[in-house]
Amino acid sequence: MDDEKLNEVRSDIAYLENKIYVDNAAVTPVPTRVRIAAQHYDTIIAEQLRDAKQVSKPYFDKGRELAAKLVGSASKNVAYVQNTSHGLSLVALGIDWRPGDNLVVCAQEFPSNYLCWIQLAAKGVDVRLISSHDGRLDPDQIRPAIDSRTRVVALSHVQFFSGFRADVAALAELCSDAGALLVVDGTQSIGAISLDVGAAGVDVLVVSAHKWLMGPRGIGFATFSERALGEITPAVVGWLSVNDPFAFHRELDFLPDARRFEPGTPNGSGILGLAERLAQIDELGIDWIENRVLSLNELLCETALRHGIEPVHRFEQRSRSGITLLRKPGIGAVDMHSALTAQRVYASVRSEAIRISPHYYNTAAEMEEIISVMAATESQTTRHQAASL
Repeated sequence: MDDEKLNEVRSDIAYLENKIYVDNAAVTPVPTRVRIAAQHYDTIIAEQLRDAKQVSKPYFDKGRELAAKLVGSASKNVAYVQNTSHGLSLVALGIDWRPGDNLVVCAQEFPSNYLCWIQLAAKGVDVRLISSHDGRLDPDQIRPAIDSRTRVVALSHVQFFSGFRADVAALAELCSDAGALLVVDGTQSIGAISLDVGAAGVDVLVVSAHKWLMGPRGIGFATFSERALGEITPAVVGWLSVNDPFAFHRELDFLPDARRFEPGTPNGSGILGLAERLAQIDELGIDWIENRVLSLNELLCETALRHGIEPVHRFEQRSRSGITLLRKPGIGAVDMHSALTAQRVYASVRSEAIRISPHYYNTAAEMEEIISVMAATESQTTRHQAASL
């Protein structure tokens, strides 16, 4: 990225001033364009109330189209959801579970993609937990848990605790052979890492906008394969779930597309903000974004190694993501996090390490500065010993 383009990108993100922000796996800053777009919905309501539905519809449609384009789906298969927990719960509660059915989920999954599944044990569903080994989650680990009664295999495209990117296409083959649905949490990847759900064979993808998508809070989207639409019935039903809702006919005739999962008054501000953010991603190109994110992470790891700081995982290229975990021997993660925060470097502690998650707006100089701070940080014992000399 040339300096002029980088300055343009960063100037649209006010939060970046006088700090190094590399905590995108937690929450991301919101670009000014996105904030203005979200506020525009309130303006529509305030100034064009009677026509608000008609005026805002093109923005809603644009968001679906761009979401579908980003992940290789179709706009009719896209539903807006409140967040990952909401979207995944719609799936978990919308399947007609029968005695003897089972599902497979990673034991270390983020709670959004875990709690909604384990609650089904109370319904008699056999919840099969697969433990990640060394941060990985490979098809060979999951294959033995799948049988003819497996209804769902659920996992994150990128694991939040390690940064491992799963081979969802290989997992989709396993699911297809068993007749199971592959349900993917894309919140730690979509917006930074490319994924074509159609080509990969993903049945359901659920994404929250507040992480790598850099969108508003309280909004996201889900995509459904045709098979998933046929097997998942809305568990949360409202007047907008059906055909011709303004006829008030009180018949449960679900819409033929994914909008059936949108039961009531929408989060219009969130949807307009998300649509604008998806437009920004489309302008930049997801392949370009991915290449930049992975390049920054590679630079981070190489620089760390030169300074005696250890990447916790060194996955092969196809399994890497926007997340890197770093440890410095002799320094606890909490102490290192405090030292970074004192220098206005914002990251997270995960898996007893510093989780660095840069986005495309970050710079090579920032990666070097992060390692410089970490390299200069000493343990409290070392400082006490030096002070006593």
